[in-house]
Amino acid sequence: MRVLVSTWGWRSHFYPLVPLAWALRSAGHDVRVASQPGMMEAITGAGLPGVPVGPALDFAEVFGNRVGRVATRAERAASQPAGIAPAVTADGGVVRYADAMLDELVAFGRQFAPDLMVFEPQNLAVPIAAAALGVPAVRQLWGPDETTQLDLDRESVLGPLAGRHSVPVADVRLAGDLTLDPCPPGMQVPLAGPSKPVRFVPYNGAAVLPRWLWNEPVRPRVCLTWGTMMASLGLDSGPAAGVDLAAVIAAVASLDVELVLALDPAQRERLGTLPATVVFPEQPLALQLLLPSCRAIISQGGAGTLMTALAAGVPQLVLPQVSDQHFNAERLVATGAGLSIPEADADSDTYSAVVRRLLAQLLGDGLQRSRAAELQASHQLLPAPAEVVPVLEELANTARSESMSGARS
Repeated sequence: MRVLVSTWGWRSHFYPLVPLAWALRSAGHDVRVASQPGMMEAITGAGLPGVPVGPALDFAEVFGNRVGRVATRAERAASQPAGIAPAVTADGGVVRYADAMLDELVAFGRQFAPDLMVFEPQNLAVPIAAAALGVPAVRQLWGPDETTQLDLDRESVLGPLAGRHSVPVADVRLAGDLTLDPCPPGMQVPLAGPSKPVRFVPYNGAAVLPRWLWNEPVRPRVCLTWGTMMASLGLDSGPAAGVDLAAVIAAVASLDVELVLALDPAQRERLGTLPATVVFPEQPLALQLLLPSCRAIISQGGAGTLMTALAAGVPQLVLPQVSDQHFNAERLVATGAGLSIPEADADSDTYSAVVRRLLAQLLGDGLQRSRAAELQASHQLLPAPAEVVPVLEELANTARSESMSGARS
């Protein structure tokens, strides 16, 4: 097969696609990965051929002042939304990326002639391009499907984009022809359309195992990470973030733990003097290498972090700040494998004390630890990406046969 994989302009949305792309290539299929020009380093660094499509967009500029907590449907029904409306709008960042990528994605598709397209949930350009090219599309989820919580007016959002390529809005399948779902039972919400389970194989970019990770830690090791998106938008600490990260670090370090900060190196200078039991690696550290040695993780709840910790069987404390992080935290807490704290609605000292208390709970031998181990075990039973390749081959072959039959008739 020829397979055209496509992701929009952020690394954490691309990384969950990598193991499936590797599996397709290992099975002998011809794979290309189309995305924003700024994504080419991440794509080629994963050993995959990249195809730049559309003009380069600056992520921070596109999403600046547009990221916040998404209100739940229950809150909206009660007319008491505690956050921004959960919607994809025609003037939003997701649509801006789709608008920038769509035309060249279709143009390359006509030249490459893929048998199948693979995409992640925020890439609206692919369902439209797949309809224009007449090929099936497969949606790869990276965790709980947040799109089930978002409103989207098809005519206003998709209409102008689809119309550029003479695609009826009704023919645009936002969930694809098939969804690959990495969530173990009990974590996912009901999905729209056909779906197949697939194991989440963690990939966090190019990785080097540092020497200090060769041996078991003397103290219980705890990871604190805050995601690449948060730092890029200036939401990693301070008033705009709603959380004083330095205060949280100090509170956690007061426990008898080794605290490893898996943060962007640019964040180091904003944290001031760190306690002696805190490790700030000199080089970026891949979570898939760190978490197997950890007793707990503290994060903002991004899907990649959430699922990497789940795969490692590590109990999680989520401090959600924006949009999908709240949704992810709710789904994790529902499984019993973690705890969560809403926005910081108290002073930083009080909030940090709550973080310290809940982390101490996770470090014990309680419910969250056993549930995290159970989730890990059920996750390991899901088929690996290589095992779903025959499913994708069948999907492409069926579509090809139906297209040839239609042409003959």
